[in-house]
Amino acid sequence: MINYKISFQTLSHEYQITLSFNQDNDLPIEFSLPNWVPGSYLIRDFSRHITQLSASCDGEAVALTQLTKNKWSANGSKGEWQICYTVYAFDLSVRGAFLSTERGFFDGACLFLKIHGFENLPHSVTLQDFPGQWQIATTLPQTAARHFQTASYTNLIDHPVEMGRIEFLDFTAAGIPHRIALSGFYREFDRRRFVNDIQKICETELAMFPEPAPFQEYLFMLHVGGNIYGGLEHISSTALLADRNSLPSHNMSNPNEAYTQLLGLFSHEYFHAWNVKSIKPEAFVPYNLNQENYTEQLWAFEGITSYYDDLFLVRSAVIDSNAYLNLLGQSITRVQQTKGRLKQTLAESSFTAWNKFYKQDENSSNAIVSYYQKGALAALCLDLLIRKKSGGKHSLDSVMQQHYRDWINTGQGIPEKQWQVRCRQITGLDLQSFFQTALYSTGDLPLQECLAHVGVALDWQPLPRSHGGGLADEAICVKPAGDFGARFKQSGDSATLTHVFNGGSAENAALCPQDKIIALNGYACTDLAAQWAQLAVGEHATLHFFRSGVLQQTHITVQAAEADTALLKVTNQDWLDKWLFNR
Repeated sequence: MINYKISFQTLSHEYQITLSFNQDNDLPIEFSLPNWVPGSYLIRDFSRHITQLSASCDGEAVALTQLTKNKWSANGSKGEWQICYTVYAFDLSVRGAFLSTERGFFDGACLFLKIHGFENLPHSVTLQDFPGQWQIATTLPQTAARHFQTASYTNLIDHPVEMGRIEFLDFTAAGIPHRIALSGFYREFDRRRFVNDIQKICETELAMFPEPAPFQEYLFMLHVGGNIYGGLEHISSTALLADRNSLPSHNMSNPNEAYTQLLGLFSHEYFHAWNVKSIKPEAFVPYNLNQENYTEQLWAFEGITSYYDDLFLVRSAVIDSNAYLNLLGQSITRVQQTKGRLKQTLAESSFTAWNKFYKQDENSSNAIVSYYQKGALAALCLDLLIRKKSGGKHSLDSVMQQHYRDWINTGQGIPEKQWQVRCRQITGLDLQSFFQTALYSTGDLPLQECLAHVGVALDWQPLPRSHGGGLADEAICVKPAGDFGARFKQSGDSATLTHVFNGGSAENAALCPQDKIIALNGYACTDLAAQWAQLAVGEHATLHFFRSGVLQQTHITVQAAEADTALLKVTNQDWLDKWLFNR
């Protein structure tokens, strides 16, 4: 048995941990802390938060040797070992550790040292000096008050823990108990609607996959605050962050943008219980949390999940088909307006997630494409192609269901390039040309053709970037709008550029990220977006700006916006409903 006792130092934001185990031989001891957490593909170096570390055997101090940034060793000795260490915890995210006088949270990967060779023994956790008024939310198997035990180290770090003032909202889906653990500070909201909507989403996702579900209970840990967002999946729970204003008000009719985004977050992370926590790449079986685990398949695990997250909102009737098409139009627009789609393939995007997608900078929009966003559109096209070519006999649902059956039967991950092979085997369709274009080229996806077969027309318009795309209305652009060619943050009488797009007005005027625009045509830059919108395509303007504290001037020509804003229009409601609702 490997035992962890955790004490809380809330004022200094520190977890003090005593790890104890019995060694019955004289072999050297090695232990380490993961460098990353499954589901978030970036080396995070959690060991940097260890501030104190010592070891003893039968009460006698033992010298430790640090082997790497996250691994230590000690000369072996029979007896009862104790490793005492302190972890600084002030990372307000779903993938780290946090501790204050108000709240505690941790993902096991950043808190629990692993004793090499002991990974498959039972592991227990005891919470000591626990603040008396706090509550606990976790799916760690509980054996006593504030005491938990799992069968292995791998199982231990797949159950995050939320602590503090928690409101529990319970429901059942397909006979399985579910719980929402809500923490943070928030206004009064419509709890009944919230629970009912999440229940509908869960029931719809459970109905898609064959039994048994990969969990016997499920916990949503939702922490709300100001301007926060994120989610990280686990096998029987998920950690979520959202803005407090995204909770539904009592007087809300149709879901607003913030609440729809929150529902989509729940839908996305829940779907991961099947897609990546169960079905997964061979490169993740088992996870090597010491180093990068490279795979070209993240498009299939994050992209397909991103396709289904909004689709399940409409399938479960928490939003209507018009709202779904509006979301889809926005997604298509985001990808089309990303210049990086012309330089990076989906397979490359997946493989380089470790050093490109998760380490974005001011040039990323020009250099990379998101395997979430473009992956979702590839999944959309794949679903619609399968439906068309099989005459409705198969769909992407069929493929996902069989992948899950295979996982249940074998527990094996999917080798590189075999996801596509299995897809062809399951459907009996020749999809090689599609996969070559979608995954291994920077060519455009067949979105217009695919959507036309389900009664949706896709029209590209040269609208201002601020439009964002969506469901078409009667106001269609007649002439191209002017495009500034950069993202910026307005602050008072200036606007600071954050991203400059290749080939746009801003780049051609030699503007750079971090330039601080203070005047347009001699007038203070109080609202750059509004001031720019008053200029006509082809018009010349003068900009004054600060670069590295030096006042500079440039002349800029207003270039026409590209026809890269997606507007969707329903042409056949019956065809659309057949797709959206699997009729």
